[in-house]
Order: sequence, then C-alpha cells, then structure tokens
Amino acid sequence: MSQKELFNKIELEITEEINSAFELNYFSIGKVQYGGEVIVCIVKFEDDTILTYKWKEFNSYLTAKFIPTVKDDYSKWNFYVFYISESILGKSVKYEIENNKFSSRKIVIENVKSITEKEINLFISEHITNDNIQIGVENKQSLKFKKNTSISNIIDKLSLNKKSDGDLLDALNSIEKIYKNEI
Repeated sequence: MSQKELFNKIELEITEEINSAFELNYFSIGKVQYGGEVIVCIVKFEDDTILTYKWKEFNSYLTAKFIPTVKDDYSKWNFYVFYISESILGKSVKYEIENNKFSSRKIVIENVKSITEKEINLFISEHITNDNIQIGVENKQSLKFKKNTSISNIIDKLSLNKKSDGDLLDALNSIEKIYKNEI
C-alpha cells in the first residue's frame, strides 16, 4: 500500500538566495490540500547553532518576501514552518520557536537523519492532517433492552410537565414496591 502524497513542492525565485543567506542544508516549500491550500516550509540549517540564532531572521525573511505573494487568506493563515534538526535541541530553544506567534506555525522536528518525501509526508500527516491517527472502536454486543411494563405504567402516570418531588418520590416508592413483591 503506497502512502498518499500530501506535499506538492513549489518553486520560488528566491530559493537560491534563501539557501545562501541562511546557511541551509535543506529548503523546500510546498502546498498541502487540507480545507484549502496550506503552505508548508521544510528547513534544515547546516547545524543547530545556526538554527538557534537564525530561525527568527529566517521566519521574518519568508514573511516579508514570500507571504505577500500568497493571494489566498486561508493559505496566509495556515502557513507552517518545520525546523528540522539532526540532534535534540535544548527544551528552551524548542519552546521559544514553537511558541512564537509571528506569521506562521513553527514545529521543531528533532533527531532526523535524512529528509525524504516519505519523511515530509509523515511530518505533515502527524502535525497538520492527523491522518496517521488510527481509531479502533470495539463494538461489544449489548443485551437487548426489554421494557418492564410495570415500571412503564408508573412512569406513564407521571405528569412530566408538572413534576414535583412528591410525584417522583411516589413513582420511586411504587417501583420499589413492585420489586420487593417479586423477591
């Protein structure tokens, strides 16, 4: 069974400029169809030190140079940047990146040794479309419900529009009386 391709790469005129300005090992931007076009950027800096110090500048650059070219408001509001790291970043760096609210949703993916189409689709599946979630519901056989005519008759006599504590207590006492007489 082959995995559905989620990521449709788009070519930018500024790709070469981005790669050299930010010392990147990997840069790709594309669209994902999910309620509209979601823009996804995958980026890996040459090392984690550069990531730590240049992610804000990179994000600002994309926001200034690329986002204005996007005409669809849905896409502008659904813009994701995946920051890829070969190692485990410090918690504070990861927290700062992922909780930054400026222009895009940022996700740090750690401990990634290679970036392939399959990996990109897994990132998207796990963090955007959530189509990797498998829900298994166990269907247990339930016993057929059998209506108790004695209890039904007591409930039918209740005035549902004008129920009072006294009416409900009378009904409950009648039900208890029926079951005491059966024992």
